Amino acid sequence: MRFLRTLRLAMLPSERATPLTRSRTPRWARWMLAGILSSSAVMYLLDIRSAGFSDFYATGAKSMSISWRALLFGAFDPNATITLDKLSGFLIPQAVSARIFGFTPWALALPQSIEGLITIAAVFWLANRWLGPVGGVISAALMAFTPLLVSMFSHPMEDSMLTMFTVLAVVAWQRSIETDRLRWLVLAGVFVGLGFQAKMMQSWLILPTLALVYFLVDRRPRSGRVVRIALMCIVAVAVSISWITVINAFPASSRPYIDGTTNNNIFAMVFGYNGVDHFIPGLFPGALPADTAPSGGTASASSLLVKILGHTPIKLLFPEYATQVGWLYPVVAAGIVLGIRQLKRSRHSLGGDGGRTDDPGSDRRLGIAVQFSLALLITLAGVMGVISLPHSAYVAALALPLSLLSAIGAILLWGEFRAKTSRWRFALPIVVAAETAWTVWLLASYPTFARWIVIPVLLVGLAATAGLLLIALGRVQVRRLLIPLTASAVAVCFAAPVIWSVSTVNPAFAGTANDAHAGPLNVSVFNPPVKKVASYGTGLNSNRTSPYTATMEDAAYDYAAKHGPKLQYVLATDAWRSASPMIMDEASRVLPVGGFTSRAPSSTPAEIARLVHRGSLRFILLTSAGDKNTSRSTTIAALQAWTYSHCLVVPPLTFDIDGFPTVSGFPDYLYDCGSA
Repeated sequence: MRFLRTLRLAMLPSERATPLTRSRTPRWARWMLAGILSSSAVMYLLDIRSAGFSDFYATGAKSMSISWRALLFGAFDPNATITLDKLSGFLIPQAVSARIFGFTPWALALPQSIEGLITIAAVFWLANRWLGPVGGVISAALMAFTPLLVSMFSHPMEDSMLTMFTVLAVVAWQRSIETDRLRWLVLAGVFVGLGFQAKMMQSWLILPTLALVYFLVDRRPRSGRVVRIALMCIVAVAVSISWITVINAFPASSRPYIDGTTNNNIFAMVFGYNGVDHFIPGLFPGALPADTAPSGGTASASSLLVKILGHTPIKLLFPEYATQVGWLYPVVAAGIVLGIRQLKRSRHSLGGDGGRTDDPGSDRRLGIAVQFSLALLITLAGVMGVISLPHSAYVAALALPLSLLSAIGAILLWGEFRAKTSRWRFALPIVVAAETAWTVWLLASYPTFARWIVIPVLLVGLAATAGLLLIALGRVQVRRLLIPLTASAVAVCFAAPVIWSVSTVNPAFAGTANDAHAGPLNVSVFNPPVKKVASYGTGLNSNRTSPYTATMEDAAYDYAAKHGPKLQYVLATDAWRSASPMIMDEASRVLPVGGFTSRAPSSTPAEIARLVHRGSLRFILLTSAGDKNTSRSTTIAALQAWTYSHCLVVPPLTFDIDGFPTVSGFPDYLYDCGSA
């Protein structure tokens, strides 16, 4: 009975809650937001012209756009024989867009651009409620001109949907604190669960921050807070696993094979292959283990140091990541220091438009903003620091707390600077000097890109620092110099990230569909250099980047289709890199084997034999080992052994290949299993 009473009280608004509502947003702030959104929309529309494909996931989007069964299960191929190696929720908007506008790179990227605009508007709403209109405009502008986000929102990537739902979850959570209504907290859990469909367990990284800060700031009794937090987390988990629970309820014979697993279990794929096995290999039963590469020999002391640093947050200070999200690290540091100080000194009064007014809830709103931003930054930086970052897009999650802390830092620095009796008035010129030095150091890391801006940033930064220092000392008149010096300080902070963001209009600096990156690609000490080919990205290219094999395989598919027009499958192939261009070019009867890593036991030799025996499959395309499939795959080795012993190779001379230079030395071969 006591539990039921606690639960009932947790559902009701608290009588001790302090109203946190804020007056309407002024017109100038709304116009500023409109300008920020318009600028972002223009950049996105210019960038998506060269968005390109991430062939593995673009193939899934293609299949989902033409097959309802593939859409339901998130399958790689239209026949839904095997799923993708991730949840496909982020591909649903892409599939819908492709169904409406046609299968093109810009159609796949368009949903992400819309998600980006929603994210920026939501960040403005969030910061405006906590920090006022100035804070809202600063935070929205920083999100809009974070270079990594500009690239990410211009390409078909799963991180875009995750970022949008994370921000929406925080907005709903904030609204729950403002109104003391449980339904908003439940909605926050729903948004976290929807973010799970985009990038699985990474969406849960926001939950500890939401739970901790809610527990600290809510005014109801402790038991009521715990019940509400538990309910939010339960809703988040329930929505997260809802889709995979439905898929898992289908018999194995009635659904595609689950890629990334050895036991055809989607929970193993989500929580093992894409989850805890990254930290402790083999922890989750049924998850496909990592494909270990041969050792390259004894590591040197320097490489060992790099490896150690690569698993600490220190790597986030290096240009590879700092130029993408961290141009304002000194301002963020000021926001942390002054924010903590503000929490300890709630009676402190700020001046200026961005500071507090007579609003009785402003102290509490600012305190919540500081606690939330700092807790989220610590959580994300800790996780990002420990794990390997194969893609720079992972650090996009840091953009939200960094933007909020930058806005907090700017507002508090300005307030302290305007308080003539405060010893902290010197913090603003010190931070401007630090920001100038930090920006110049990052710019100097790229000797062939935007070098023309180094000297202006240095001169303007030094002038702003000197002028602000003289004002803090009381040596010069404030009114005459304050506006130009403030504009100079803003220019120092925004010049480089804006240039990096605008550079994405040039496809050479726009990143790819496989990894977001703005500006020049700096070879990282943490990750090996990657090769960028045309508009198809890095790392996940299909053999479309190899015209030699692509020409042969297109001809092989045409030959197989001509000699098996009514079969269930035109051919089976041992590599998704061969199946991908065929499916994207309207070939719907391709049977891929092995999944993304070539090691998933999706179609065993016994299953292939049954298909051949009943006349559903006749041809098998085997690719060269190590070229498009994994040579260490037992799945592919077994398929190849069965094919060699049961099928006959089709002579390449049989194919109609116009202008092909030679007919010998093919890395790939087509086998006929129907006439053996």
